[in-house]
Amino acid sequence: MIKINSFNNFIGKKQIIDNLKIYINSCKINNLPLEHCLFYGLPGTGKTTLAKIISNELKRNIHIVQGSMIQKPIDIINLLLSINDNDILFIDEIHAVNTNCFELFYSAMENNVLDINIGKDFNSKLTRIDLPKFTLIGATTILGKIPQPLEDRFGIIMNLNYYDEEEIQKIIIFYANKLKVNLTDEEIIKLIEPCKGIPRLAYKFIRRIKDFRLWKSEISIKEILFKLGYIHKGYTNNDYLYLKSLVENQNNLSIKTISQILGLNELTIELKIEPYLIKMGLINKSSKGRTISKKGIEVYKRLLKNN
Repeated sequence: MIKINSFNNFIGKKQIIDNLKIYINSCKINNLPLEHCLFYGLPGTGKTTLAKIISNELKRNIHIVQGSMIQKPIDIINLLLSINDNDILFIDEIHAVNTNCFELFYSAMENNVLDINIGKDFNSKLTRIDLPKFTLIGATTILGKIPQPLEDRFGIIMNLNYYDEEEIQKIIIFYANKLKVNLTDEEIIKLIEPCKGIPRLAYKFIRRIKDFRLWKSEISIKEILFKLGYIHKGYTNNDYLYLKSLVENQNNLSIKTISQILGLNELTIELKIEPYLIKMGLINKSSKGRTISKKGIEVYKRLLKNN
């Protein structure tokens, strides 16, 4: 695993990086913790990496936990009582935290206190526990699942969306150099579209190219991509099957129907397949269902030919 520990090694998202540098510089000068941060966007766009870089830049300890692991109030209580002054608490996929637990974060984030009820029924008593100053960094792929009161308590909210082609090209070169994978300029260009604007995919492709070329040194990028399920440019077999379902069933399909046709769960389709198809203008989503665009039909025909 290649570790990116500083802003100097983080490629792309210049405005976001520049702003974070300003916020970090300010809290250093004022000797205050960084304000709570919320990073949202597609998987693989650098949310966790940024949290670790912030920790490194501030020279603070970071506690990393998955939102799905926080399902009871006692989970949050134990978590908050384990942190020290100026620590960073990073919760990945924070939307997966049980909704019954969110309220405990409110006073902790706003006033650095933990309000808990001790006892049962008429014998219960509200107890306030002072907490150290800390920074909560939340990461989510589904911003809409974050309760508004929680979102309002984040002072810094940033969207990490698709990287542009120039950024992806630089990221491909960066990982190729780190992993000592020799690529021609033409091969680098061929990898840009399959990366779909996601740095994590670039890293995955370079690792797989290294594997395949240890097996067969002269294997082409096109052949490697095909073996990885990429039919044409950035489109996979799942993209083809998704478009095929719309063409053959006369559009306006619900996500439930598409899920049944493809044999994939709805969340996988919504997070892994649809975003790129929407970005490329191949499909439209509405209350009536999913429809394929004119461009989508053209791409489908090309994929059908190559499949």
